[in-house]
Amino acid sequence: MFKLAFRALRDRKLRSSLTILGIMIGSAIILALIASSSGLSAGIQAQVSKMGANTLTVSSARQFFASGGQSSFQLSLEDVNTIRSFEGVSDVIPYYNRGATISFGSSSIQGMLIGIETSALFKMYKGLSIYSGSLPDSYDPSAAAVGYAIAFPTGSSDQLTLNQMVSVKLGGSASSLTFLVKGILSSYGSVMFSNIDDTIFVSFQAAQILLKEQYFSGLYVLTNTPDVVATVQQEIETYYGTQVRVISAGAMLSSVESITSQMTVFLGSIGGVSLFVAAVGITNTMFVSVMERTREIGILKALGYRPRQIMGMFLSEAILSGVVGGVGGTILGYGLSFVIGGALPMSGGFGPPGQTRTRTTLTPVFTPELIAFSLLFPIGIAVLAGLYPAWRASRMNAVVALKYE
Repeated sequence: MFKLAFRALRDRKLRSSLTILGIMIGSAIILALIASSSGLSAGIQAQVSKMGANTLTVSSARQFFASGGQSSFQLSLEDVNTIRSFEGVSDVIPYYNRGATISFGSSSIQGMLIGIETSALFKMYKGLSIYSGSLPDSYDPSAAAVGYAIAFPTGSSDQLTLNQMVSVKLGGSASSLTFLVKGILSSYGSVMFSNIDDTIFVSFQAAQILLKEQYFSGLYVLTNTPDVVATVQQEIETYYGTQVRVISAGAMLSSVESITSQMTVFLGSIGGVSLFVAAVGITNTMFVSVMERTREIGILKALGYRPRQIMGMFLSEAILSGVVGGVGGTILGYGLSFVIGGALPMSGGFGPPGQTRTRTTLTPVFTPELIAFSLLFPIGIAVLAGLYPAWRASRMNAVVALKYE
């Protein structure tokens, strides 16, 4: 029966090819969009989770407004002590950050300078490690630790070594700062506000001296357990009102998961519409095929073919179209998902306007369930689309069919 169906499809090459192409496009769109959406979700989740579920980031609200904004409040040492006194808070870590151009040799990288208590780095960034050297001493204003991408810039033969000097030019400043490289961090990637690989870290005291600022860029607030994060966040927001913005890594992760789930359903629906259009094409093709083969159907009935055999023969054509379209669409969708992943880079930062942000391409996520769906769903659509034409063919009167011109 499938052999007869294959021959029937081969006899109508152009029509069959166009029908199968429609199935392939629908299947490919579903696979590519859902895999890319899942990859985006996984990428953002990986970034956010590096901060830990018990971490809050507190920033002055003035950073979220353009120049001439609505708030003049700035965070100071007094705020560190205030928040540290809240119940459930285990530590408060102030930091400075500035967009910067880091240069050495012939290489120049757009990144960020962060001044933070160096002993807190491993506490803040889960899984961070030293590639070589060590973290700078807290009271050494000339020492720094650099991210992996700074030490080994892509597309450049220059490589940064320990005890080599780097020049750092801060955004909006005409002068440059010079640091001695004491440590190189292992490759880490993006985490919420920045890409660690493009960051140069100096001690908190060094940043205070060099930047000559008494107010902090922000505070990292660590809670005793993830369970009290919401309580601590509410307490901070109640105390400061609209003067600060508090971001919870856990809450952000929940929001991202909710948004990407809705986006996955939406994008999958777009692919479903494409398959529906392909199903209309299958139905049309099979109706035309039934009309063209009316005399053939009459001959088969005269030879003793039963209605279910006639119906099975036409359904076999629909199944073959679905199989070829599903397999081809899965292969096409696999390649297309990487094209989408490269064309739609995701931001590596969620910070205030003006803060340096990095862009990394997303990696599609393929699950066994998604692959199975991409293969089987087109077949199911093809069978449903071909069911009524096949039934019509099986119900034809043999005498009338034989006399059909």
